[in-house]
Amino acid sequence: MGLTPAAGGAGAAGAPATTPRPPFPAPRPLLARLTAPAGPPAARLVERGGAAVMAVPGRYSVTYLLLGPQAVLVVDVGSAADVAPVLRALDWLGRPAAQVRAVAATHLHFDHVMGIDVLARRLGVPVLLGSVGAAHVRAGRPPRYPHGWRLWRAILTWPMQGLPFFTLADWRGGMGFGFPWARNAFRAPLAPPLHDGAALPGLPGWTALHTPGHADDAICLHHAAAGFLIGGDTVRNFLGGEWNPLLVDAAAMRATRARLCRLGVTTVFPAHGPLLEGPDVLAHLRATVLLP
Repeated sequence: MGLTPAAGGAGAAGAPATTPRPPFPAPRPLLARLTAPAGPPAARLVERGGAAVMAVPGRYSVTYLLLGPQAVLVVDVGSAADVAPVLRALDWLGRPAAQVRAVAATHLHFDHVMGIDVLARRLGVPVLLGSVGAAHVRAGRPPRYPHGWRLWRAILTWPMQGLPFFTLADWRGGMGFGFPWARNAFRAPLAPPLHDGAALPGLPGWTALHTPGHADDAICLHHAAAGFLIGGDTVRNFLGGEWNPLLVDAAAMRATRARLCRLGVTTVFPAHGPLLEGPDVLAHLRATVLLP
């Protein structure tokens, strides 16, 4: 399959074309439907301006497949249980596994990385990180982690994701990734790191942006022509679209917000919650303070 979505998925003029229904069953936990106003994410293929992104809801976060003419980048794999859905998505897209260039992480938090090494070794591809994250991995030390009173925000949002329990595979093989004590010792090789403004290999129009705030090593991926932003945990959608209040550096987050708001983004792919779409969508996000 090329970059054309399934029949019947064309949107209005100027809007992204999407699949009319998920290509395979996606997790839709009852607790998330009850506690998160935006509801759980859904599997979707979105295409516009020469870019195409497949959303694959996972156990703890959403995995995104960025589709180039002959290349695929898998972004964020939070659980070993997410490997099978990613492979099913590739099959549904008609993309051979050999097209996957790397498995990337928007930042080194457990709900984004516990399945990355499993998938990267399964496909025989490297792990791709931003320059800050790669430096921490090579030094064998984790980046700063939110702590103290800030952690209550993470605890209170866990039900909004359906209160997912760790799988046995994650207990056995994932606890060394993404936690405050983790050395993030990937067995798959590391690709050359993504520096701020770097182009993504095999994906025309995509660039990496250093976006600290939620995490020192956080990156977002941007496609200017399409108006797409892979937001990681910088942006989330539990409450209808909000800047993540779980921070390690508030000043850095303010700078990141100002930078992203200048990009003219029209579709945000958050790691938690459904897609956010609309003209200048980032300007309309909530800045939560008391809410989790």
